Amino acid sequence: MLQTFSSVDEWLTHLEGIHPAEIELGLARVSKVGAAVGCLRAAPLMILVGGTNGKGTTSALIAALLRQRGLRVGVYSSPHILRYNERVSIDGVDISDADLCATFAHIEAARGDTTLTYFEFGTLAALIYFQQQGVDACVMEIGLGGRLDAVNIAAADISVVTSIGLDHQSWLGDTVAEIAYEKCSIARKNCFLVCGQPDAPDTAATTVENIGGQFVGRDDEFSARRSDSGVEVRFRDSRGSPQCWALPTPKIPYPNVATAIQTLALINQLPSYEDVATVVSTLAVPGRLQTFDFGALRLTLDVAHNPQAAEFIGQQLVQVDGIVLGMLGDKDVEGVLRVLPASKVFHLVSLTQCHRGLSAQALHARADFAADIQVQEWDTVEQALNMLIATNATGHWLIAGSFYTVEAAQIWLNAHQADRQMQSSGQGVA
Repeated sequence: MLQTFSSVDEWLTHLEGIHPAEIELGLARVSKVGAAVGCLRAAPLMILVGGTNGKGTTSALIAALLRQRGLRVGVYSSPHILRYNERVSIDGVDISDADLCATFAHIEAARGDTTLTYFEFGTLAALIYFQQQGVDACVMEIGLGGRLDAVNIAAADISVVTSIGLDHQSWLGDTVAEIAYEKCSIARKNCFLVCGQPDAPDTAATTVENIGGQFVGRDDEFSARRSDSGVEVRFRDSRGSPQCWALPTPKIPYPNVATAIQTLALINQLPSYEDVATVVSTLAVPGRLQTFDFGALRLTLDVAHNPQAAEFIGQQLVQVDGIVLGMLGDKDVEGVLRVLPASKVFHLVSLTQCHRGLSAQALHARADFAADIQVQEWDTVEQALNMLIATNATGHWLIAGSFYTVEAAQIWLNAHQADRQMQSSGQGVA
């Protein structure tokens, strides 16, 4: 019997149950259904973005720059922070519940007896929706790895690998060389693959060349460095001529700015210098260096779930008054702690609502804190943040370690901001 549901939550519950494995890398099943619905080229311009770190910010900048050129742009990203709909957007507007349910129903009818994972279902939904809406370009973010990730069924006119590092070793391999092979396998014949990893292992370029693509590597072809006025980006235009642009300080990592610019320059889709400068200076990505002020208390939210991401935060903030940290068990806890901003106070929170999440106690056991560091353990992010308010904490605090940590903090912030607005308008409860 064909399943159909009237709400996104009902559909998501259904998706979680139709395939026995949460993650099953491989393209046979999803390719079969994708070909059946005819959605593999969802737009005239298709861009795939993979990498260990920086996929979200690079995808967001590529999309924003394309919109600056007047293109209508679909973006598929994961995971979401508050609502599943965040994963599928056009020109910054999330897909509606009605459209998402209709797209899920389309896939359910087309898949027959073929089972799909949660992520595979979502990937097909994004491609179908973008195709139906007639977007000019799609920016499709790889979920895990690349070679066997569901997004890799999509057509691509250019591919991007933002960085290559040790992560998800149980799926991708134990060495950077093995992981480079998996990630760079999103290349396409006769197309560029732009790699933002400096000194990438030889397997990166070899993988692209074996596919028949052209490898464009950071530092050899493009680069970014801090300057007195912001960031200096060097790249090559579509004719191969070297360019150097002095841009304002971005809110995302400098290498990701250079990677996005080089990607669009190669396919002759880069806006003018003035337009790029405007976008770079204003682009903000949810869950990345988001700052909120509560009187004398400043909270900065950043996912920072691996050492590369945490290192960027450490460079930007250097030192904070406290850190609220929650992490998943398959992440490099010690590596993250080594490069986070300096802090004498840590509040560790449990993420046991996720089956991969660490309890605060388990996180503490994996951390090597110096004797002078104050550490407290909490069952939830909400408890830790309520404590900051109850004790009139001041200064700058970082909330980091996972999308789940940021999600819980964002829910807490939304509730507290609503309460403050009600109180300021005289609607608070006495």
